[in-house]
Amino acid sequence: MSLLKNRYLLAATFGHFSVDMYSGMLPLILAALTPQLGLTYAQVGFAAMTYSIAASVSQPLFGWLGDKRGARPMAVLGVAAIATTVGVMRFVDIFTILIGLAVIAGLGSAAFHPQGATLATYAPNAQRGAAASVFMLGGNTGYAFGPLLNTAIFSLTGDHMPETLAMVGLLQAAIVYWALAQRPPTIQERATSNISSVKRAAISVIIVLMIVMFLRSWLHSAVSTYVPQVFREFGYSTAEAGNVLFSILMPLAIGGLVGGTLSDKIGRRRVLIATTMLCGPALWLLLNANSESVYAISTLLGLTMGASTPVTLVMAQSLVPRGLGLMSGIVLGFTFIAGAIGVAISGVIADHVGLLPMMHLNAALPVLAAALALLLPDDRPATKNI
Repeated sequence: MSLLKNRYLLAATFGHFSVDMYSGMLPLILAALTPQLGLTYAQVGFAAMTYSIAASVSQPLFGWLGDKRGARPMAVLGVAAIATTVGVMRFVDIFTILIGLAVIAGLGSAAFHPQGATLATYAPNAQRGAAASVFMLGGNTGYAFGPLLNTAIFSLTGDHMPETLAMVGLLQAAIVYWALAQRPPTIQERATSNISSVKRAAISVIIVLMIVMFLRSWLHSAVSTYVPQVFREFGYSTAEAGNVLFSILMPLAIGGLVGGTLSDKIGRRRVLIATTMLCGPALWLLLNANSESVYAISTLLGLTMGASTPVTLVMAQSLVPRGLGLMSGIVLGFTFIAGAIGVAISGVIADHVGLLPMMHLNAALPVLAAALALLLPDDRPATKNI
């Protein structure tokens, strides 16, 4: 089946765009609330961590429910829940309320992601990297447009932003509901064909892959959360800082499409090592860029950051093909919580040594991840069977 005619993949991709569009609004909302509520960098990191933890620890549960009850109810609920929550955050005046709303938004994200990742596997084995990259393209594109849409909707609607986002989100949820009207086919054949690979998977390989994912997620969360703060300190307006973030996140979506598709052809390990290694120098250059080069460098950073995301998802799914909803929830949940822990650590470091030195330290994370990825087995001969 052509990926562009795959109803389940298209539904998952659109839902991913919708959910992550609201997630992408959060960094700019936190940047706007920082002076309004007098937040410290640690509090900003804690708010981001709260959202990420809520979106991560509950994903295995929602994935299990999706395996038992079907992906459709959880996917629709997830889109509706996050859409009706995020707009309210912009107007809170108490930090504890902000944290409560972050929890609800995170649960909405958690309800959707395992279902979307499972639906994205309904593709031929030789196209699983490409299918995962299309699914990730939806989420990364939505996340990239989130800051821009946040600014545009707030400018147009002002105090009516919460109900506007709620109406848009409910419409998006209705579209996902309609697109998933037919029950997806079973994937017993794929699960059976991968049993031998699961038996061969060494615990050490799983541990190394998880550490690589942890470091990559830490970098992604730190960049997404603190880049607006950095450029505000550089003298950029909130809207201009949002544009810089967009210039990272939109290429990140394209990078995921390129990386996932390329991994089907040359091997996932090779793509993971090469693109992850480039992230560190790209971040360092961005932090030291002048106004003429900032957007070119941010584009490079986004491309390299995004390329490895679908690669690690497919690599992890290949190790645990049974109960894909549950396993997708575990994999994605770990990614979320890794980013949550990382961004909170970054916030504490920033409060002690400064925001810019902390971001420079984060440039070492992908270099370490690439070095660890060298320990993963070479998958080139078996790429088409992953």
